[in-house]
Amino acid sequence: MNVSEEELIEFIKPILKDKGFRKKAKRWTKTTEHFSYIFFIQGSSYDKDDYYVRPGIIVNDIQAEPGVYGHFDVDIPVTTKEEILQKAEEFFSQWSSIEYLKKTVADFVEWEKRNPVEKRRAGEVDYVADPVPAHGLFSLTERAKKEILNL
Repeated sequence: MNVSEEELIEFIKPILKDKGFRKKAKRWTKTTEHFSYIFFIQGSSYDKDDYYVRPGIIVNDIQAEPGVYGHFDVDIPVTTKEEILQKAEEFFSQWSSIEYLKKTVADFVEWEKRNPVEKRRAGEVDYVADPVPAHGLFSLTERAKKEILNL
């Protein structure tokens, strides 16, 4: 059975506090030298009993520009409170590795060269044979990609 939003909040609140996160409403944040970590619980606008869990990372070293600020996030399926915490910690660990981030952006840049937007719009990309390295990178500008590659 899936955990309720209230149960998850009560479970996660002391754990994130111990890890240095600060809480505001249903958003916990923690800032380090290179990254800001976000754990966000968002209520559904369709069902009052439904909600989403979205951990995210902001790369603090990317110069902000309108609409783009080096933010990566993921939706975690609502299952058990322990599994949600585990998946959030895995996401934070993976995406806060500068080496992983640079490699994934480099892979994405190469993928975009093989699969330009025109080819994608025409339905000519085989996403099974050539999967996208990370969907969250589509929103990055060329400048943001270059800044990440130069970290």
